[in-house]
Amino acid sequence: MKKIFFLLPVFMMAEDFTQISNLIDNSLKIKMQKQKIEIYSHKIKAQKGLNYGSLDASYNYSHLKDNPIMKTKIPGMTSMKVGNKDNYSFEFKYSYPLFSGFAITSNIEKAKLQKAKEELNLKNIKRILTLQSGQIYANIYALKEKLKALQKAKEAVISAVDLSKALFKEGLLNISSLEDIKAKKYEIEAEISNTKSQINSLLNSLSYILNKKIVSISDLQNFKIKTPNFENRADVKAIKTALKIADKDIKLAKSKFYPQIGLQAGLKREGTNAIIDKNDYQNRDKSYIALGINYNIFSGGSDMATIEMAKIQKLSTITYYNDYLNNIKTEYKNDEFSLNALKSELKAATKEVKARESYFHYMKDKFKEGLVSTSDLDDSISKLAQARANKSFVESQLFFTKLTLKLNGGNNEN
Repeated sequence: MKKIFFLLPVFMMAEDFTQISNLIDNSLKIKMQKQKIEIYSHKIKAQKGLNYGSLDASYNYSHLKDNPIMKTKIPGMTSMKVGNKDNYSFEFKYSYPLFSGFAITSNIEKAKLQKAKEELNLKNIKRILTLQSGQIYANIYALKEKLKALQKAKEAVISAVDLSKALFKEGLLNISSLEDIKAKKYEIEAEISNTKSQINSLLNSLSYILNKKIVSISDLQNFKIKTPNFENRADVKAIKTALKIADKDIKLAKSKFYPQIGLQAGLKREGTNAIIDKNDYQNRDKSYIALGINYNIFSGGSDMATIEMAKIQKLSTITYYNDYLNNIKTEYKNDEFSLNALKSELKAATKEVKARESYFHYMKDKFKEGLVSTSDLDDSISKLAQARANKSFVESQLFFTKLTLKLNGGNNEN
């Protein structure tokens, strides 16, 4: 019995930029940042745990070299036994911080702010990776269109080679001119091979960023540019959060100037056997409740220096924030200038392609009539391919600049 196998064609769908953007979450950098956020979630729990105090249990055994004795001045008895060599103790203790100078509360609030800052950093990492992906996407598109232009140029050269061979047979073209047009074909083939290599290299880089194999991309998309709202950008919000963290650091530094008050209660037993139900020399039950106050009177100026450092750090963060905001506004304005320039370049590039196409057809007709050389025809083919590639490059840069303005304007944040 013969088995019949049907081979179905497998179609590889090209990824458009919306699909590429949705794959950003698959990036290992995103996963690492999410793990960092998770660490801060546990840090918050750890800091909150200090508010509930601590409960400890301990069981100890000690064996002394000699029996404990107490020296006396009683006539005829210079010393007396006051304990055994074997001693056991058990303690169940609860400690609670009644007042920590607001240190515990400040640490909890600081941990929450640190987590919020890392969540904003996550959004900013997505923005950066989307921009990186967009730049690679744009470059791949430009190279793909360049490849199309080269393939059209190759078709034109092959047609010119066939025509040159016919003219050569009729004695209307010399051998050097025929070899010249053939050489042009090999030159274009080499450039096609190099362009394919560049495309594969960029696809590989895009695959690395997205942590997913990308084999092809689709066309360019258009983006609507809204009025920028820089204060809404995740990276700007992250710096603002850093300012709040700096406030908590100042509060923590000031907590050293407050007394530390703690409450402690314990169930404690001491005895001379393992089950601690016997003690011939002391009270077996040593349970207690205690209140402790600790206040540092002098630290050599260390605590005050810590406060001053925290204040300077906040001032430094404010300076950084203002500089950062001015920088992103400048970059955004420069991108707007680039956008306007690219729009003008695209109009010129489109007209140049039309002109080069018209010139190529003119030169091709003249070549058929034997009125121009193969070098002239080669030049028209090359310039047409170059004009087409340049137009696609300008389109790709226009796409990337619009994407940059969209992502850097602060209107893309949730």
